[in-house]
Amino acid sequence: MPSPSGTIAFYAVLVAPGFVAVMTAISLAALEDDHSQFVLLVWSLVSSLLIDTVFLAIYQHFNDPITAFTELPSVLFTPAFRYDYIACIFGFSVLVGIIYSGGILLDLQGRLRRVLQLQSNITYNPRQPWQNFMRDAGSIRIKTQDNELYTGDVAEYSRAGRDREVRVQNPQRYDSGTHGYEPVGREDMLFMDDDIDRVLMRSEDSEKAKQDKWEDDSEEPEQEPERSEA
Repeated sequence: MPSPSGTIAFYAVLVAPGFVAVMTAISLAALEDDHSQFVLLVWSLVSSLLIDTVFLAIYQHFNDPITAFTELPSVLFTPAFRYDYIACIFGFSVLVGIIYSGGILLDLQGRLRRVLQLQSNITYNPRQPWQNFMRDAGSIRIKTQDNELYTGDVAEYSRAGRDREVRVQNPQRYDSGTHGYEPVGREDMLFMDDDIDRVLMRSEDSEKAKQDKWEDDSEEPEQEPERSEA
């Protein structure tokens, strides 16, 4: 039977995996949202329960079954301190965190939400419209506060709850003289919140009529586009 200090070490190992998984997910997914300590605590404890259940199930498959809760601390101390078990638990915790981050980056929760809201006229989403708009934008046009028009490919954008910021690659500026876009002579540009007046998602439709409509909109930037993010 392990000593009291060994029992404390066991319970630390029992609880820690969930926190490792959640912090791994937050780090890899680059989450910027401000989550409450209570929410993170709940997710960590639930993750610990999941990880410990899987570990103990595998342990019992290869060893004697555990028939009492008091037998749990002995798992890490029979016949001696099992550092290999600790390494396995830690590795599995990191793997769970990677799975969490993959689900976040692939927006699995958003896809499930949209499936559940197919019959609804209003889409409810915890994110701001800015983030949802930019997530679906491959190439955009930006109208600045000084009434200039730029276009480029989205490289980075700010998350929900932050000031609007977007970095575009291969930027081009609209020339009212030639009625077309011309390269600005740099690989990328960063537009800050104070610079942005409106963002338009470029249509990928190849029909000339729709492309002409975009050009007409560019010539008169004060007109309200059909799809834009204020």
